Amino acid sequence: MSPAGQDHVREGRPGAVPEAPLRRSSFLFRLTRLLGFSEHRCPVCGTPVEDDGASGSGPESGMLAHGLCPACARALGPYVGGRCRACGLPLPWPAAGQPLLCGDCLASPPPWQGLALHGQYHGPLRQLILRFKHGGKPALAFLLAGMLADAASCLPLPDAVLGIPQHEDHLRRRGYNQAHELAVALGLLLSLPVRPGMLRRPADSPHQTGLTAAQRQRNAAGSFQAADVRGLHLWLVDDIITTGATVSACALALQQAGAYEITAAAVAATEELPKSLQKSTEKRK
Repeated sequence: MSPAGQDHVREGRPGAVPEAPLRRSSFLFRLTRLLGFSEHRCPVCGTPVEDDGASGSGPESGMLAHGLCPACARALGPYVGGRCRACGLPLPWPAAGQPLLCGDCLASPPPWQGLALHGQYHGPLRQLILRFKHGGKPALAFLLAGMLADAASCLPLPDAVLGIPQHEDHLRRRGYNQAHELAVALGLLLSLPVRPGMLRRPADSPHQTGLTAAQRQRNAAGSFQAADVRGLHLWLVDDIITTGATVSACALALQQAGAYEITAAAVAATEELPKSLQKSTEKRK
C-alpha cells in the first residue's frame, strides 16, 4: 500500500499508472458533494467550508489556511498586541528603544531563550484547548500545532522537539499526554525529530490547578529528569503556560543536562497577576 499522500497505483498489472483523481465536473463528485460525503467542515464548529483556499486579510488569512470557517478563524486568530517576549504576559506597546520584557522577566529571566506563543487563554481558544485536553479529542493536536507552527515561523528550527512529560499514573488516568501529542503533530508539520525520551517525570506531583505561582514552583521543582542533551537546541512544547513553573522546571533540568538553547512553545498563556502581587495576595490569606 502506498504511503499517505502519494498516488495510489493499481496492483497486479504491469505498467500500472496512478489512478486519476475524481474530477469536480463528474456526476459522482456532484453526487457525493450533494450527499455531504466530500464536504469539508470546520474542525471547530462543524460548519461547511465551501473553499479551502478562502482568502482573507491580516491574522485571519493564516487561520483560514487551517481549514477553519471565517467565524472561527476570526475568533481563534493569534494575539497581536504587545506582550513580554520571555513569558507572554500582555503588555502595552512599548516606547521606541524599550525592551519587550515585563518587569518580572527583567529582574529574573526565565530559563529559556525563546518563546513561541499563539494567543491568550480565554474565549474560544480556551474552549478549544479544553476540548483537546479534557474532552478526549487528541486529533485536535494537528490544528493546534498548526497555530503553534505559525507562531514559531520566525524562530530558528531546533535539533529536536519534546513535550512536557507526564507521570505514568497521570497518563494512565487521562489516556494521552496532550503536550506530547502537540509535539508529535508539530514535528510532523515541520519535519522535526520528536524526542520524548530526553525528559521524564519520575514522580507524580499534585495537580497545579488552583495553586499560586509560588506553590506551583515548589510543586514542580525537581520533578523532572533529563537525559544527556549536550549541545542541543530544543523546543519544549506545552498546551498552556500559566505561571511558567512547569516549563521552568523542565528547562532547568534540560539546561543542567547540557542543553545549548531552549525555546518554550505553547498554544496559549494565561494572564496571571505579576509575581509581586501574587506574593502579597498570599500573605493576606
